Amino acid sequence: MKPIRTWILVANGVQATLVEHTGPGHGLADVGIRWTAEPAQAHRDGLGRAFDRKGSSRHRIEPHHAGAQAHEAFARRLAGDLWRLRAENRFDRLIICAPPALLGSLRKQMPTPLKADIMAEISKDLTQVPTAKLPTELAHALAV
Repeated sequence: MKPIRTWILVANGVQATLVEHTGPGHGLADVGIRWTAEPAQAHRDGLGRAFDRKGSSRHRIEPHHAGAQAHEAFARRLAGDLWRLRAENRFDRLIICAPPALLGSLRKQMPTPLKADIMAEISKDLTQVPTAKLPTELAHALAV
Protein backbone atom coordinates (compact mmCIF):
# COMPACT_ATOMS: atom_id res chain seq x y z
CA MET A 1 0.00 0.00 0.00
CA LYS A 2 1.27 3.43 -0.96
CA PRO A 3 2.06 5.66 2.05
CA ILE A 4 0.00 8.80 2.53
CA ARG A 5 2.25 11.82 1.99
CA THR A 6 1.38 14.60 4.37
CA TRP A 7 3.16 17.86 3.73
CA ILE A 8 3.51 20.39 6.52
CA LEU A 9 3.83 24.03 5.49
CA VAL A 10 5.73 25.94 8.17
CA ALA A 11 5.47 29.65 7.43
CA ASN A 12 5.42 33.16 8.77
CA GLY A 13 4.95 36.37 6.80
CA VAL A 14 8.41 36.33 5.20
CA GLN A 15 9.57 32.72 4.91
CA ALA A 16 8.11 29.25 4.46
CA THR A 17 9.33 25.68 4.12
CA LEU A 18 7.81 22.24 3.57
CA VAL A 19 8.44 19.04 5.49
CA GLU A 20 6.98 15.62 4.72
CA HIS A 21 5.49 12.89 6.88
CA THR A 22 4.86 9.46 5.35
CA GLY A 23 3.44 7.62 8.35
CA PRO A 24 3.86 6.87 12.05
CA GLY A 25 7.42 6.05 12.99
CA HIS A 26 8.91 7.67 9.89
CA GLY A 27 9.49 11.10 11.41
CA LEU A 28 9.65 14.24 9.29
CA ALA A 29 11.80 14.87 6.24
CA ASP A 30 12.68 18.17 4.62
CA VAL A 31 11.07 18.38 1.17
CA GLY A 32 13.64 20.93 0.01
CA ILE A 33 11.12 23.57 -1.01
CA ARG A 34 11.51 26.98 0.58
CA TRP A 35 10.05 30.41 -0.03
CA THR A 36 11.23 33.86 0.95
CA ALA A 37 9.00 36.88 0.57
CA GLU A 38 10.07 39.52 -1.91
CA PRO A 39 11.07 42.74 -0.17
CA ALA A 40 8.37 45.38 -0.45
CA GLN A 41 9.14 47.82 -3.22
CA ALA A 42 9.99 51.12 -1.71
CA HIS A 43 10.14 54.71 -2.86
CA ARG A 44 13.18 56.75 -1.89
CA ASP A 45 11.47 57.74 1.37
CA GLY A 46 10.95 54.07 2.22
CA LEU A 47 7.24 54.02 1.33
CA GLY A 48 5.52 52.65 -1.73
CA ARG A 49 3.31 54.57 -4.15
CA ALA A 50 -0.17 53.72 -5.41
CA PHE A 51 -2.73 55.21 -7.77
CA ASP A 52 -5.75 56.98 -6.32
CA ARG A 53 -9.06 55.11 -6.56
CA LYS A 54 -10.46 57.76 -8.90
CA GLY A 55 -8.31 59.58 -11.38
CA SER A 56 -4.65 59.24 -12.14
CA SER A 57 -3.07 60.90 -9.13
CA ARG A 58 -0.62 58.93 -7.01
CA HIS A 59 -0.08 58.92 -3.28
CA ARG A 60 2.15 57.34 -0.70
CA ILE A 61 1.17 54.00 0.76
CA GLU A 62 1.32 54.10 4.52
CA PRO A 63 3.79 51.56 5.96
CA HIS A 64 1.11 49.27 7.40
CA HIS A 65 -0.67 49.12 4.01
CA ALA A 66 2.57 48.36 2.18
CA GLY A 67 3.26 45.53 4.66
CA ALA A 68 -0.26 44.17 4.25
CA GLN A 69 0.14 44.15 0.46
CA ALA A 70 3.45 42.29 0.72
CA HIS A 71 1.82 39.82 3.14
CA GLU A 72 -1.06 39.17 0.71
CA ALA A 73 1.37 38.76 -2.20
CA PHE A 74 3.37 36.18 -0.22
CA ALA A 75 0.18 34.27 0.65
CA ARG A 76 -0.91 34.37 -3.01
CA ARG A 77 2.50 33.00 -4.08
CA LEU A 78 2.38 30.18 -1.49
CA ALA A 79 -1.18 29.23 -2.44
CA GLY A 80 -0.33 29.22 -6.15
CA ASP A 81 2.73 27.05 -5.67
CA LEU A 82 0.86 24.62 -3.40
CA TRP A 83 -1.91 24.40 -6.00
CA ARG A 84 0.69 23.56 -8.69
CA LEU A 85 2.37 20.95 -6.43
CA ARG A 86 -1.05 19.42 -5.70
CA ALA A 87 -1.74 19.18 -9.45
CA GLU A 88 1.58 17.30 -9.78
CA ASN A 89 0.36 14.82 -7.09
CA ARG A 90 3.34 15.61 -4.88
CA PHE A 91 1.32 15.32 -1.64
CA ASP A 92 -1.94 13.81 -0.39
CA ARG A 93 -2.70 15.91 2.68
CA LEU A 94 -1.57 19.26 4.00
CA ILE A 95 -1.02 20.76 7.44
CA ILE A 96 -0.43 24.49 7.70
CA CYS A 97 1.53 26.02 10.58
CA ALA A 98 1.42 29.81 10.37
CA PRO A 99 0.50 32.87 12.42
CA PRO A 100 -3.24 33.73 12.38
CA ALA A 101 -2.92 36.62 9.90
CA LEU A 102 -1.08 34.46 7.35
CA LEU A 103 -3.54 31.59 7.85
CA GLY A 104 -6.40 33.94 7.00
CA SER A 105 -4.60 35.25 3.91
CA LEU A 106 -3.82 31.71 2.74
CA ARG A 107 -7.44 30.63 3.16
CA LYS A 108 -8.57 33.53 0.96
CA GLN A 109 -6.03 32.67 -1.75
CA MET A 110 -6.48 28.88 -1.90
CA PRO A 111 -8.80 27.21 -4.39
CA THR A 112 -11.51 25.05 -2.79
CA PRO A 113 -9.97 21.67 -3.82
CA LEU A 114 -6.69 22.65 -2.16
CA LYS A 115 -8.55 23.70 1.00
CA ALA A 116 -10.12 20.23 1.05
CA ASP A 117 -6.63 18.69 1.36
CA ILE A 118 -5.91 20.58 4.58
CA MET A 119 -6.17 18.18 7.49
CA ALA A 120 -5.07 20.63 10.21
CA GLU A 121 -4.12 24.23 10.80
CA ILE A 122 -1.81 25.26 13.62
CA SER A 123 -2.04 28.93 14.39
CA LYS A 124 1.59 29.44 15.40
CA ASP A 125 4.86 30.66 13.92
CA LEU A 126 7.04 27.53 14.01
CA THR A 127 9.66 28.74 11.52
CA GLN A 128 12.32 28.94 14.24
CA VAL A 129 11.63 25.40 15.52
CA PRO A 130 14.17 22.85 14.21
CA THR A 131 12.67 20.04 12.10
CA ALA A 132 13.70 17.50 14.76
CA LYS A 133 11.49 19.26 17.33
CA LEU A 134 8.46 19.81 15.08
CA PRO A 135 6.82 16.47 16.03
CA THR A 136 6.25 17.82 19.54
CA GLU A 137 4.40 20.83 18.10
CA LEU A 138 2.39 18.63 15.71
CA ALA A 139 1.48 15.90 18.20
CA HIS A 140 -2.19 16.86 18.42
CA ALA A 141 -2.56 16.97 14.61
CA LEU A 142 -0.36 14.10 13.44
CA ALA A 143 0.93 10.77 14.73
CA VAL A 144 4.67 11.13 14.13
